[in-house]
Amino acid sequence: MYKHAYQVLTALTLVAWLMVPATQAQSVMLKANIPFDFVVGEKRLPSGQYHVKSLNPVLTQIQGNDAHSTAIVLTTGMQAAKISDVGKLIFNRYGDQYFLSKIWVPSSDMGRQLPKSRFEREVAQRLSNGGTTVIAVK
Repeated sequence: MYKHAYQVLTALTLVAWLMVPATQAQSVMLKANIPFDFVVGEKRLPSGQYHVKSLNPVLTQIQGNDAHSTAIVLTTGMQAAKISDVGKLIFNRYGDQYFLSKIWVPSSDMGRQLPKSRFEREVAQRLSNGGTTVIAVK
């Protein structure tokens, strides 16, 4: 019994050890100057300089230069057809309201997608003239 428990513990330790480099590789910090007020999830954020980073495989943090302009949102992974040299923040636009929709990392085909919030779905129903706006990130 102890031999089996030791084997399981060894296997779990090996898996955890192998996951550390993958987790560290995903923690990229992006910087963007967003020239308009926008919404992340249910939180409205003012225009300004922002840092975007993955906290873990499903949580992404968007933080302004002041500590009050911060949002943490659940995201899902997505993959592009080709690698882009430029990172991007993609916003859904309805009238003069902007909602963060996708985050693309530079020099990668991997990105993060934010689910539409209840508020965004309501605004989209009221205003049919939607579009997208792209902001380049560093």
